[in-house]
Amino acid sequence: VEEVVYDTKAYATDERDVKKTAYVYLPYGYSEEKEYNILYLMHGTGDDEKYWLKTNPYNKTMLDNMIADGDIEPLIVVTPTFYVEDDCADDLDQLTYSFAKELRNDLMPEIESVYSTYAKSADDEGFAESRDHRAFAGLSRGAVTMYHSALCQSLDYFSWFGAFSGSRTDRTALKIPFRQAILQNCQFIICMWQAATLILPAGQVQDYQALLDIEPRLRSGVNTCFDVFPMRYHSMGNW
Repeated sequence: VEEVVYDTKAYATDERDVKKTAYVYLPYGYSEEKEYNILYLMHGTGDDEKYWLKTNPYNKTMLDNMIADGDIEPLIVVTPTFYVEDDCADDLDQLTYSFAKELRNDLMPEIESVYSTYAKSADDEGFAESRDHRAFAGLSRGAVTMYHSALCQSLDYFSWFGAFSGSRTDRTALKIPFRQAILQNCQFIICMWQAATLILPAGQVQDYQALLDIEPRLRSGVNTCFDVFPMRYHSMGNW
């Protein structure tokens, strides 16, 4: 796991210059002679870029073992943060939208000009041509960042998406980008909720139904499912 410091801007506020840190997981035997799929993985509220790989290092061990056992192909994982110093403390959701500019303008060019991905060049053309080898996922407010910054603003760069325990986003805002994503054969893993009790909150059922309403090609029990895992809660143990 390597630390990367990069230059960006406070896009949600005054666009001042700032430096930020991200962490990069490289698979065992990483070689610049190979091309790797890449996952950008976001934390939730109150955490930081260290959360997935440093604060909870067993995630790194899990990746190592899954690759060694052949369950997944070797990949690069990048864990950034949506926080920008102390900006937007009273309205963090602004950061879930503005992160798109940081992602596209600064983070991706910095990472993919250094590490070997399927992008032939670390620019618009290279990212667009390699989008099928790039994923964005997050938990809680990180999942909201996925919706707002990756799905809604960077569909040209990504075709794999994961949302874990994400706050609900108005379906009218998601309808067009979500349908575009389905048309382009994008892949989704959406874990809407985890239960602390056996009581199923109606809001999550409504969210699931909203997805089916947005895109008629999603059919419950065929290519879409709603699963409940009891006795879990909003924690790394579930994610």
